Order: sequence, then structure tokens, then C-alpha cells
Amino acid sequence: MMIRTQIKSLRRGHRENHGLRLCARLRWRSMAALCVVLLLATASPRARAADATTRPVIHVNHAALLKLSWQLAGRCATFHDRSALETIDLLHSLNFHHLELAPDEAQSPDDVDALLSKLKHVHMDIVSFGVVRPDDNESDVRKIFDLAKTLRAKTIVVDPPDDSLELLDKLAGEYRINVAIVNFPKPANHWNPDEELRLLSGRSGRMGICADIVAWQSSGLSPVQCVRKLAGHILEVHLSDVDDQGRETTLGAGVVDVSGIASELKTQGFKGICAIGYATGSGQDLIDHFTLSVNAFSDILGELSRAR
Repeated sequence: MMIRTQIKSLRRGHRENHGLRLCARLRWRSMAALCVVLLLATASPRARAADATTRPVIHVNHAALLKLSWQLAGRCATFHDRSALETIDLLHSLNFHHLELAPDEAQSPDDVDALLSKLKHVHMDIVSFGVVRPDDNESDVRKIFDLAKTLRAKTIVVDPPDDSLELLDKLAGEYRINVAIVNFPKPANHWNPDEELRLLSGRSGRMGICADIVAWQSSGLSPVQCVRKLAGHILEVHLSDVDDQGRETTLGAGVVDVSGIASELKTQGFKGICAIGYATGSGQDLIDHFTLSVNAFSDILGELSRAR
């Protein structure tokens, strides 16, 4: 009888010890899981970005932009898979303060009201508007300037017929809005900087150039030399890059000497708009490529702002 009692006691003790060990294991697993959650929650954005499986983290070098007196704008035309309002929200989340609005994103008074309300809410502004293709009809061109004024844009980017330049210059002075002629790849209009200089001869300081650096590269020209030739006339720069096959790539990863262009602009005392964009892809991949381009340009800005 005593032996049976001892056996039962041993079995009961074994079950109790097993239960205690099981509870201890569960507690340790719970604590380990909690630690992992806390580590993930407290890791810095840059630390998370170091993981190859995560998305790139945006870095806009506002301090360098302020020191150089440059404005970095996101080109709304980049995000062709979103509405203008969605694009503004996205650029705001990416720490942008300025944007270049595409003409088809403000086609009605309701569109304009919604845009202005959204911009006020997120504390952003439209620094440029384009690309616009005006004719030589003053009534039609005035409508473009009226819209730009309502949007509070500082610059209208245009691809104009040559016979409209006198009218554009007149209205630029009247409305106090700059007009920047954009270059396109050869053989399109205004591909040659020498021709652009000729068109600007005798024009007011409100008439200038929107320098599309990839268009010059695609035309077989040196973008750095083109920027140097147009010194004092560049109001805005369209920033993008291509590889040696002419395919779009992120800024600084291709054949365009973006660093050399930025250095030349600084030497000239450029105080204008740098509008950055990316045309290939959609969705998150497009955002990632845009982010990498912005980060590359921010690194260049950092080097420029430190150099004397």
C-alpha cells in the first residue's frame, strides 16, 4: 500500500514538473516574440533601409538646398498612375515642399480649387507649370497665364513656336511669371543651345531656359557644356538620367554627369528650380526609383554645399 502511494506521488510530481517546464517554455517564447516586436518597432528608418528586403528611405537634403538657394520640385507627371491630389499626398509623404504641375492636372475650376485646398493643407506650393505648348493667339495664351497666376506658379515651362516669343515675353512681364523654354532631343525644336541663345537675344530676364539634361545627352551633346553655354539663362532644370543604351535609370547611375552639371550651376550662381522625375514603371517600383534618384541628388547637394 505504501509503495502504491509513493508511485502515485512520483507520477503526480512528474506531471507537475512537466507542467512547470511547459509554462516556462511558453513564457520564454512569449518574451522572445515581444523582444522581436520591440526591436522592429524601435529600429531607425535608416537601419531598416539597410536590410536588402526593405524599400529605400527618402532623404531630401533641405539644408543644402537652403544654402544653395535652390528649390527641389517633384514632377507630378512622374506619377502617371495617380491623380494630382494623390500625387501631392505622396510627394508630401516623401518630404517634398514644391512640385511641378502638369497641364492636364488642372483642367477645370473645380480641379484648381481642389488643388489649392490640398496644397494649403499640406503646406506645399507649385513652383512651375508645364510643359505647355502655346500658340500665338493672345487670348489663348492669356488663359495659360491666368491659370498659372491662380495656381501661384512662379514659372511656366513651354515648348513654343518661335513667333510666340514676343507675346510670351510681354505677358511674362505683365503677370510677373517666368517663362522657361524647354529643350527636346534632336531633331525637335530647341534641341540646340545655340538656337536657344538666339531666341533669347533681346528678351527680358523673365524669359529663360528649362534645361532637360537627358534631352541634350540624347542629342549627342554634353549637358555640362550646354549648361555652361546658357549661363545666366537657366530658370529650371529637369533632372533625370539614362544608361549607355539610352534607357532610363536612376539619377547618378547612368551616363549623364549630374554632379558636373550641378557644380556648373553653382558656379553660375543659379538660384532656380531643380525638378526631378522618373518616367518608367508604376506603383511602388516607380516610387522606389524616384526615391533613389532623390537620394542621389541629395548626396550631390551635400558635396556642393560643403565645397567652397
